[in-house]
Amino acid sequence: MIGLEEVEIWKKLSSPFGNSEEIPQLLLQLSKTLDKKIADEIIWEYVYHQGSVYENTLATVPHLLKIIESSNNLEFNLDVIASLGVVLIDLDNDSYLKQIFQDNSLDENEKNRIQSAFMNSIETFKKLVIHNLQNTNVLDEESKRFYLISFLVTEKRHKEADIFKTFSSNDEYIFVCPNCEEETFLWNEEGILNAYSQDPVTNKNQKKLKIDLNTSNINLEWLEKPIKTININSLKPLVPYFKGDIECHNCNKKSNVLDGIMNSI
Repeated sequence: MIGLEEVEIWKKLSSPFGNSEEIPQLLLQLSKTLDKKIADEIIWEYVYHQGSVYENTLATVPHLLKIIESSNNLEFNLDVIASLGVVLIDLDNDSYLKQIFQDNSLDENEKNRIQSAFMNSIETFKKLVIHNLQNTNVLDEESKRFYLISFLVTEKRHKEADIFKTFSSNDEYIFVCPNCEEETFLWNEEGILNAYSQDPVTNKNQKKLKIDLNTSNINLEWLEKPIKTININSLKPLVPYFKGDIECHNCNKKSNVLDGIMNSI
């Protein structure tokens, strides 16, 4: 792991603002204060700015996890764990990790230290997610859905996790037919997932499309179990719809709803 005192190395790491020389000081402040605002600044401004990861992402994540491991602040720990799940969705294979450093001035030893520490931190992240599952009852519904993202990442279901990042508000989903690529709009209306051929915001008087809840044999235990464990009441009513089938309004072929949602990612 790159030490906080090794500022010259941090200066070599890309960030949205050029280099990453400010991150060590921010991490040091965070370790002393457990200030959520500082954590948010590090994560959303420096290492995952506008949905992009940077070279500094790999160097920073191990430090954030180390801070969580030393912290007894439950609210802080849960918040950072849930945030890091979103960051880690995009860091799901070794070849991509190597590409991040393709045009960098780091020497091989520095690269290897950063990559090795990051890969080791993935296991630490998994342990922290599992350990804190029992504490997620203190979270609000939106935070629980973000915690689900972290859990799915630890299960190596990165694309599935991306569904709940992309449609984080849980008020609408997009189904893209696996056969013809036509879009169908799925609206969560008080726990009922209604399907429309056109965007219902601009086309209010259209007929709903049928989602058949009785024909699909898809097994969603991997999703149902964490939803139940985390007690995500906002997602429980949608699971039968995710299991269901929908007939595409364009090609008239049936496909599983969740498969179509994943096809939109």
